[in-house]
Amino acid sequence: MNRHCNKTKEYLKKTFVILLVFILLFNITVIKNLIKEILIFIQGFELINFELMQIKNYYFSLRKYALTGLVFCVISFLGVNLYLHIRNYFKNPKRFELNSFEESLNKYITDKPNGKGYLVTGEWGSGKTHIVTDFFDKYYKFSNKSVYRISCFGLDSRKLILDEIKNQIEVNDNSLFNWIQYVPVIGKPLFSMLKGSYSLNSIPKGSIFIFDDFERITSLGIDQTGKMQESYKKKHFMLQSSINTSEFKDINDEFKKIENAFKKYDENNRVISITDNLQKYNVATGLVNELIENYKIKVIIICNVDILGYSFVDKVFRGKLDCITFNQSINKNSISNIFNSEFNNQVFSNTDDKELISHVLNHLVLDFEKVWSSNGNSNLREIKSVAQAFLDTANIISSKVNLNENYLFSLFYNIYIVKVLRDRKELENLDHFLIGGNLAFFLKLYEKHPLFDSLKSSDYFYRLKWTGIPIAGFWMLNIKKPDNINNLMRYYMKYEYNDLETALLKPDLHSDVRNFGEGKVLLEHLMYSIKTESWNHQEERTNHLDNLNTYIKDNIKFIIDYNHNPGQSIEEKVRNLLVRMNSYFRGAYNPSALEKWWAVIYEYSKVESIPEEENIFIIELYNQFVLNNNTREEELV
Repeated sequence: MNRHCNKTKEYLKKTFVILLVFILLFNITVIKNLIKEILIFIQGFELINFELMQIKNYYFSLRKYALTGLVFCVISFLGVNLYLHIRNYFKNPKRFELNSFEESLNKYITDKPNGKGYLVTGEWGSGKTHIVTDFFDKYYKFSNKSVYRISCFGLDSRKLILDEIKNQIEVNDNSLFNWIQYVPVIGKPLFSMLKGSYSLNSIPKGSIFIFDDFERITSLGIDQTGKMQESYKKKHFMLQSSINTSEFKDINDEFKKIENAFKKYDENNRVISITDNLQKYNVATGLVNELIENYKIKVIIICNVDILGYSFVDKVFRGKLDCITFNQSINKNSISNIFNSEFNNQVFSNTDDKELISHVLNHLVLDFEKVWSSNGNSNLREIKSVAQAFLDTANIISSKVNLNENYLFSLFYNIYIVKVLRDRKELENLDHFLIGGNLAFFLKLYEKHPLFDSLKSSDYFYRLKWTGIPIAGFWMLNIKKPDNINNLMRYYMKYEYNDLETALLKPDLHSDVRNFGEGKVLLEHLMYSIKTESWNHQEERTNHLDNLNTYIKDNIKFIIDYNHNPGQSIEEKVRNLLVRMNSYFRGAYNPSALEKWWAVIYEYSKVESIPEEENIFIIELYNQFVLNNNTREEELV
């Protein structure tokens, strides 16, 4: 509403000035004579047939309407100001119950100048800027106080900060002198010639300055590694074992001197860097202090402590600037604000998709908050990237496929998993997850236990499915967007083993072959059953292994041929089967179970040997079994 009022006032200003100039034309002798001479000159060419008296009569007729319009502009302008005054009265913070932050900030603004600033600190994403912006939107939206917002990003000198302040004053200057620029034709050139340069003295009385991104004045920040960057790093070399020999000892001593010299050099550079950056902040805080002390301006500073660091914030502010300090901690609204902000920044081509995603976000945020808080996480930047990736991906694929609520939930948590595993450098086997498969099942199969335990906090966990690394990972892994989105979606929809995988996740059913029913099952399900049967007692374990072995023997052709081209050789199929098995066991296996596997595979395929590969121990075990088996048969013969 305030924006509309400002636009209305701007329009009224322009209209008022134009009408006033039109009314005064006849009263300013110089302009009147100039117009008269121009009309006489035009009349001399006989291009237009008119009399000067006619023009005069037309002017005075229009002047009556202009006077009416002028009065209307004045009344409208006064009406808008009265409306804003009334709205401001009813928005007065004194009429509301304020929280602790709002109460302290309002007290700072309304109290007489006391030489203090107001510092809002907190971690990234905690909502520092949001709470300040929300405060002014709620209580000062209709106020006539001038509020100037300064982004400090890269403003590392007094001149740059002053230039930005002057620019903000000029942009927001609503003085009567500014109306000159609305005079037709000559207004802007005349205004440019007459206006003086803006300075700190141009700041209106009672103004408020908000300095945001104060930590971005320089690149100085917390050392995330805790280690100083070294120009020289000592390495062991081939003479290390000979340093007791006198000539080699002298060489080693010289290298130590070089190492110490570089350490002193690095330390000196670090001190210079800190001193230089601290000086830049001293300049900034000095200017802020000047605004507060000399110009009686209220100043609000927003600073990110997880970049600048608590110690440096103390050096910058406590010694140079007296500030009331409010520390904004991460709360339950922080995650919601990030999601809502990213969603509002998205442009959706389809209204139905936008409404669906908005509906999903309402439930998703509440669910993800439980997952996030259960891990003790605090870095909200990670949430921002996941939220951005999810919304971008959903927006991109919505033009190709029909989205639904279940798919969007799965897509979000798939992207989150890719992000976590990427950061931990544990992406191996993620491309082996089957599209459409139960996410919990595959996390457990490939022993992604920390993620499995974390996601158990989600109410939707056991219903989540894998969308495929091409869709879930192209944003996070910075790879090419998939061209076959329709095919990937079809695989997702046609996957038929979700009920089986849900049953296998139950502790009392993971090794029960009755789960397999009459249909064919995949190698992944058999491997999961073999791995988890180790949890049972010996007798029960033996029975389950026998049942599994029987099932494998009856279905070995389907297991080996699955997902292979008909033209592939039996050796290639067996090799691929063994490689997949190797990824499931990760070095831990049940020898008795595997020997039964080797027997079934060999009996069906008659493959004597597979070329061994590095880190594929299962191939070695298979080859050894076949060799031992053939040796026993030869001995029997």
